[in-house]
Amino acid sequence: MNVSIRLLRYFIATAETGSTAAAAKTLNVSQPSISVAIRDLEGLFQQPLFSRDRSPGMTLTHFGARKLVEARQIVSAAKVFEADDGAEGEEGVAGEISIGVFTTIAARYLPIILRLAKERFPRLQINFIEGDLAKLESLLSSQQIELALTYDVGLPASIDMECIAELEPYALVHIGSELARQPGPLSLHQLAQKPFILIDLPHSRDFLLSPFWQYNLSPTIRYRTTSIEVAKGMVANGLGVSLLITSTESPAIVEKPIKEKILRQRLVIARAKQITQTRTSCLLAECMRDGAAEVLARQMTLQNAEAR
Repeated sequence: MNVSIRLLRYFIATAETGSTAAAAKTLNVSQPSISVAIRDLEGLFQQPLFSRDRSPGMTLTHFGARKLVEARQIVSAAKVFEADDGAEGEEGVAGEISIGVFTTIAARYLPIILRLAKERFPRLQINFIEGDLAKLESLLSSQQIELALTYDVGLPASIDMECIAELEPYALVHIGSELARQPGPLSLHQLAQKPFILIDLPHSRDFLLSPFWQYNLSPTIRYRTTSIEVAKGMVANGLGVSLLITSTESPAIVEKPIKEKILRQRLVIARAKQITQTRTSCLLAECMRDGAAEVLARQMTLQNAEAR
């Protein structure tokens, strides 16, 4: 039996959805077609791809997990082959690409990246997944996504990173507060004396608290949230101050630079080392670079306006 791309796609869909029924719905084919494909592949390899226990859903065996990585590589290469139709110029770029974006920065960066890609490559379909650092690492390692826009925090050596910006944390204060009216930067000591709203996510929380620790300060944490939008809403309602990295552009709050010299956070394009860079991924990476530059330019304009 020859292994076709169709069989591999059926196998991948089953592994990703956890059942032949869900895979059939995703691919718009019959469930028996999926079941037959799985049986054919297992017959070819003479090993099970999925365990046959009584738990709900289909769980990959160790052999199946290894074959899933290989199947994704083959299907990804096939997509690149199919998309290269000889069209001249970048506007002729077609096909499909999947990317990931760190949850807390998605709202700020992703719409701009998608707009740039749509303007430059109207025939390119971009699928995106938002996730925390652990999820993005898993998606990159399993080659479910080709690129991820994220922070340089805790990623393993198997992931290549290209730094496209170094972001400096800033204070977020209510527009009517005394801190907002104060000209120039704010000190960490001033922030530590106010009720503090902490973004309570793995890695993020320690990075946002480290500037205070660096100067032997302990902020008075009044609220903890995993959502930047919630933190912004709390600041906008005068419930406290916060320290963030991603620009917000909210009418009820003011971004103020920090007086002390503090660590910067690297914004990176991440990709698995074992995956081959395609022309499409390289072009989309350029959209990520230009999108980040556009965000930072806008943020600088706002900060300069505040300074005046």
